[in-house]
Amino acid sequence: MKRLIVIVGPNAVGKTATAKCLVEKLPKTAYVDSDWCRFMNPFLFTEVTKQTVTKNMYDILHNYLVCEELENVIFTYSWHGERKEIYDNLISQLKSDEIEFEEKIVILKCSREENISRAEKDGRDRTRMERGMKNTFSLYDEYDYPSIDSTNMSTNEVVERIIELIL
Repeated sequence: MKRLIVIVGPNAVGKTATAKCLVEKLPKTAYVDSDWCRFMNPFLFTEVTKQTVTKNMYDILHNYLVCEELENVIFTYSWHGERKEIYDNLISQLKSDEIEFEEKIVILKCSREENISRAEKDGRDRTRMERGMKNTFSLYDEYDYPSIDSTNMSTNEVVERIIELIL
């Protein structure tokens, strides 16, 4: 059965870097970055843009999940604010459309100091970093999915750990 590998975690934890490395290590794998699905200027989180973004994510995930050439689809996403509800609705819609896949969720975490350092290296401004620390840093502690503390790990080490968890 096809796997939907969902990598979640706080802003700047390394979801994108991990997913890019993971797609190189797993054959027959596609990667959907939720950031691409909502990349607009300005980004306004309104009912209209939420519908558009959700449809974008659904369409890309659907297309990859039904592609016979693929075994894995990696999806990076953050669950703060209304995004967890959007994610749950998205997964429900894919399942109601009788698309068969096994959902494998992995939470990436790191220390607060490391998260700030990564955000700075990523070029994020101070306001965005502070908002991310406030809104997303501790959010994932309440979920009971496998998690990886990537504080002292290379991207390759994180990817190897994810592979162990999902296979």
